[in-house]
Parts: sequence; structure tokens; C-alpha cells
Amino acid sequence: MSYGRIVIERTDDNRKPHYRRTFDVTCHGHRIHTTVTARPSVARDWLYKTRHLHVRFRRKLVVGLGVQWRPGAFNTPATLQLCVGRRCLVFQLHRAPAVPRFLRRFLSHPRTTFVGVWNHQDRALLKDSKHNLSLSTLLDIRDVAADLRGYSKQLSMETLAELILGLEGVTKSISVGMSDWEAYWLDEDQIQYACLDAFVSFSLGKAFKVWKW
Repeated sequence: MSYGRIVIERTDDNRKPHYRRTFDVTCHGHRIHTTVTARPSVARDWLYKTRHLHVRFRRKLVVGLGVQWRPGAFNTPATLQLCVGRRCLVFQLHRAPAVPRFLRRFLSHPRTTFVGVWNHQDRALLKDSKHNLSLSTLLDIRDVAADLRGYSKQLSMETLAELILGLEGVTKSISVGMSDWEAYWLDEDQIQYACLDAFVSFSLGKAFKVWKW
């Protein structure tokens, strides 16, 4: 599926789609390898590999983070999306029978900075979920942009992506954002939405060096 300079392609062999699906989401030449799963073991393996690949940044690790929920079920997060570099995980929390302990440690690590946009409710959503997840440092990149550049705190993710990263045409569709995120099979529009939300958040956090803020 393609939207101008943003393309999504499925990359797994389709043999075990109930276990894990993988996609490449390409945004302005940035190819983001995206894993979609409800399996705790897959989420754990993704985290292990991601931490290994970025071990040199362990004291200043930046992670793009987003949470989605089904309309009418606001207090029940359906997905948690994480992005580090060009690796993204869309973990289907609503369907997951459990959360790996390594994910709990990862989310609560004091030297990891999680960033998003318009995310002031994400911490409470994760804490109040059936998995009772705690976050360490969670920043709204709008606050950082306002402090360092004097930008309005009302700017959208799309505007910040264009101003700071030079990424034009990145949009968050209202209809996709309001779709059924508890669905067994997330569609490609949802996966692209979740991936870009986390990737842009990560990229903005890196650009602003939020570990120093």
C-alpha cells in the first residue's frame, strides 16, 4: 500500500501469521522493519535484538512510543508501538496473554527516554491496563520543541515532522486512528499508522537529543 512517499510491504512468508507478521514501511527513503505480534516471546526476542543492536547507546537510549485503543474502550490500550532506529514493534496488548518480564524492565529502565506526541494519557493507559505496565521517563516532544525552539505546544506530529525532520506528507488519518485496534488482524493502514507514529516520535527525540533535556 502506498501513500506518496510512504509505502508498506509485507515481508514474512505468511506461514505463521497468527504468530508474527513483518512489514517494511518506507518513509522518504527510511525503511522501518516492523514486527506485529501478540506473542510475548516474539516481543521479548524483538527487545533482545534491539538492545543488542543499540548497546552503545544504552546510557542515552531514545525510544519512540505510542498507544492505540478501540473507540469506546479508552481505558483499555489495544496496542503498544515502540521504535528504536529503523526497528518497530507493534505489540497487540489486548490480545497478548502476558507481557514478558524483559519488556517490563525495558519500559521502566531509568536511563531510557520514551517520547511521543500528544501522549499525556499514555502512562496512565499502560498503568491501568490488565498488564499494569510502568514507564520511566516519558516525554511529549511538543514540550521539548517549545523549550528548545520556541514552537507552539499545539503543533501536530505532522507539522513537527516537516519542520524538524523535513518529512513532508506524514499524516495521521483520523479514520485509522478511530478504527478497531482490538482486531485480531490489524490491517496495513493501521500498521503503517502505528509504525510512523513511533518512528517519527523516535526521530524527533533523537533530533532534539532528549536524553540531555
